[in-house]
Amino acid sequence: MRTFPLSTAPRAVNALLSPARRVTLYGARAFSLSLHYAAETACEKKPVVFICGDNRFNPYTVARLARQLHHRQEDALNRILVARAFTGFQFNELIQRLNPDEVAGPVIISGICSTFMDEDLSHNDAARLFYRALWRLAELAGRGMSFLLCESQEIAGMRCAHFLKDLYKASNFIFRLDGEHSYTLEMGNYRPLYQLASMERQLLA
Repeated sequence: MRTFPLSTAPRAVNALLSPARRVTLYGARAFSLSLHYAAETACEKKPVVFICGDNRFNPYTVARLARQLHHRQEDALNRILVARAFTGFQFNELIQRLNPDEVAGPVIISGICSTFMDEDLSHNDAARLFYRALWRLAELAGRGMSFLLCESQEIAGMRCAHFLKDLYKASNFIFRLDGEHSYTLEMGNYRPLYQLASMERQLLA
């Protein structure tokens, strides 16, 4: 586990996501970082798929970030395909429909755990849908797709808190974004040490 200044988080995500395949952001600042990554990627003229399970996607924030990066706001927004899910069933269906032959850029998924904590879902249904989605993401990552998985809601102590633990196990890197001025970076089961060392040199240079 390494600790870095919060200001370096966007660069770290850029450095790790594409080859790492699955990067998880967790904490109060996770969603804002996912929007920053979406805007920056779109400004680089790359398409982005944003599956929103927590209904927090804000086009005005993306437009503001694009303007700060000196790019046309309309062009950036047009490169981001947003799919909103309002139930765990819809969320899982969107993930099942992802096709590596049709998606050229990164996929950002927000509310990766909290989407399945709807009180209308039984625990068995929530678990079934969550793990089905997680297995599908693992399959797609093995076929070359890259995923930025975002969870901003505090779920410790909740009935599905073990979802987060298993999400970490399925991730290549985990950003814990609870600090006011810093974040911690952990490696999951996949451990490309050379990649982390290279990224650390870039951030601290």
